[in-house]
Amino acid sequence: QMIMRVLSALLLISAVAAPVRGDANFTAETPVKTVLKSSFHLYYEGSVFEETCAVVPFRSETLHRCAYNRSDPLVLIIHGWTMNGLMEPWIFSLASALKVRLGRVNVLISDWRKLALQPYPIAAKNSRQVGRDVARLLKWLEEVAQLSMDDIHLIGYSLGAHVAGFAGSHFRGLRKVGRITGLDPAGPHFEGQPAFDRLSPDDAQFVDAIHTFTGSSIMPGVGIKQSVAHVDFYPNGGSFQPGCKMLDIYSNVFQYGLQGVPKTIKCAHERAVKLFTDSLINASQPIIGFRCRDDSTFNKGLCLDCKQMRCNMLGFDVRRERAGRSAKGLYLRTGPQAPYRVFHYQIKVLLKNLIEPVEASLSVSLNGTGGESPQLPIILHQESGGLKSFTSLLVVSSDLGRLSSVRLVWKGELVWSSWMRRVRNIMINGSDQDVELISTEYWFCRFDEEEFKTFLRPSKSKGSTRQYGL
Repeated sequence: QMIMRVLSALLLISAVAAPVRGDANFTAETPVKTVLKSSFHLYYEGSVFEETCAVVPFRSETLHRCAYNRSDPLVLIIHGWTMNGLMEPWIFSLASALKVRLGRVNVLISDWRKLALQPYPIAAKNSRQVGRDVARLLKWLEEVAQLSMDDIHLIGYSLGAHVAGFAGSHFRGLRKVGRITGLDPAGPHFEGQPAFDRLSPDDAQFVDAIHTFTGSSIMPGVGIKQSVAHVDFYPNGGSFQPGCKMLDIYSNVFQYGLQGVPKTIKCAHERAVKLFTDSLINASQPIIGFRCRDDSTFNKGLCLDCKQMRCNMLGFDVRRERAGRSAKGLYLRTGPQAPYRVFHYQIKVLLKNLIEPVEASLSVSLNGTGGESPQLPIILHQESGGLKSFTSLLVVSSDLGRLSSVRLVWKGELVWSSWMRRVRNIMINGSDQDVELISTEYWFCRFDEEEFKTFLRPSKSKGSTRQYGL
């Protein structure tokens, strides 16, 4: 109970977390008596903040000194609330990945730690002031370095996502900022607020968000749950992440004291950053999200469809689309560590001669041209509209290629008698099999009584979509 009280009191974990050859032709600006409460630093390489170069707004000589290149686009990384006043390692990992992936790019780091190292409610209030500071920086660069709004990408983590939104709100019409990415935008003090009081699709030409720790009925979260972008991704339902073990909170508190609580929470909250960074490093292994009503529906495998732009790539290479305000979020599963990509399949079991609902505890393994998956437990959900169709989501960690057989394992003799004799066929819908975002249906049907006890195999193939019959 003590730990849960501490957890609730924290509200939000800390979220804080070098040279580019420059062009010396900058327009001289009129001296402006403007004092900003945050600072900005050009990233070159490495993981030491002291190796960055301070770019001071309204002082053009700092652009020369830092070798800011006005012909390159700008990416600005914005940290969030901090409990220790340190620049977190994720900032440099993300900055480095941006430099490696894009090559010619100005990567700036926003430093507002003095305003973020406050009780959370005060830091949340300060985020609007920091947003004004960022807006002044961008307007200055637009004037002296001819920076186009189209070439600006703001990436904000946690409270920093709302900072990015506040900054973008200072630009309207044709001068909107090109893109804002919110990495698990903060929830407390922002959930349920009107658009002008948080990150929203109005703040840039394109806004995308990744929600990784919105909480659940058994565990309070620190990220915002509502949609705040044109495209909102909810990896693993957005509530918690694989590989993050809340039971570790006890050992972390024992080892680190009260600092062990945010250390535990950080795993799921910061996963949004790691997923975005992974999209830069492992571009050949895109992480695909699917539009779905909610995670419960997605867990039934009902949303694995890429037709009519119903799926999209999470991270840097997201397809820019201006979905309506009532658009559904994009759901997906990931692995516990990088590379995070997994492969999604819908398992659909059709039964014959079924008089009443039945239950089954079973596991499935898939065999394809690329290998075989381990036996994975699934829970079959009865589809609406009848008793004969059951469905489930199945996730495997590797690309199995073109499927050739399915192995089913039922537990218990009673289950065999009630289920096995009634299975007519099984449909497997596999999506995100390649970068082209194509889904393929595989039908596996009863082959013969003895064979069927362990395997189901296709009997024929027709066209690009394989069809199977008895």
